Amino acid sequence: MKMLEMNFADFKKEFKDPKTVIIPAGACESWGPHLPLGADTIMAEEIANRLAKRMGWIVGPTLTVGDSAGVWGPGTIKTRPESFKMYLEDICESLIEHGARRFCFVSPHVSNMSIISQVAWKLKLEKDVDCCIFDWWRIVQPVAREKKILDNDGLMAHGHAAEAGTSCFLYVRPDLVKMDRLQKIESPIPNNYPEFQQFIPFACYGDEYMLGDATGASREKGEKLVEATLDRMVEFLKQWNPPANRAIY
Repeated sequence: MKMLEMNFADFKKEFKDPKTVIIPAGACESWGPHLPLGADTIMAEEIANRLAKRMGWIVGPTLTVGDSAGVWGPGTIKTRPESFKMYLEDICESLIEHGARRFCFVSPHVSNMSIISQVAWKLKLEKDVDCCIFDWWRIVQPVAREKKILDNDGLMAHGHAAEAGTSCFLYVRPDLVKMDRLQKIESPIPNNYPEFQQFIPFACYGDEYMLGDATGASREKGEKLVEATLDRMVEFLKQWNPPANRAIY
């Protein structure tokens, strides 16, 4: 159930009891020549809507632009981390005033994670409001490996607009995939120390704004990946019952 499609009378009825609200958050950035600029945002909304149907929860407003400074390219729109944080805080504060007591954030965009985490910690410590985050492109990886869904692994499967991302889009929004543009692009920058974080602008990897192998993507793989990951998410949420915050003096 999408909050933005509800009228105030139905919203008031739904929020009579404390509620869990799902908040999608994404980005607008270059995502390969075959996938849309809003890939992260579109996927966040698609997953949030499917999750809401399974759980009977409400989907709140979407944050459509994120911190994309490192993936600057044609069509990219970025917001400052502090602007994203304040906007998210304002949305959550408003929903808390209406009676929300838990938030489930769905964000495929990795640069949003640290910002959302800061907001989540603040809500828990100051208001005892529980939060969880589903980092979509990261949580699909163990599912893909366990169930052997994809042909590739690592960067070639889960890189920017690679096999996993393209397969998921072929399942949820095939109309947005340009099949004649699928490519296989390996990183031109060697990385023999993956355990150490580096800060390399995505433009340095090439002009296609993607990394990995999209050529093996398929709708069937996307369906298996999306549905199996949703199963795992629902399994977690059905047992999600964090303890109340405990004051320490």
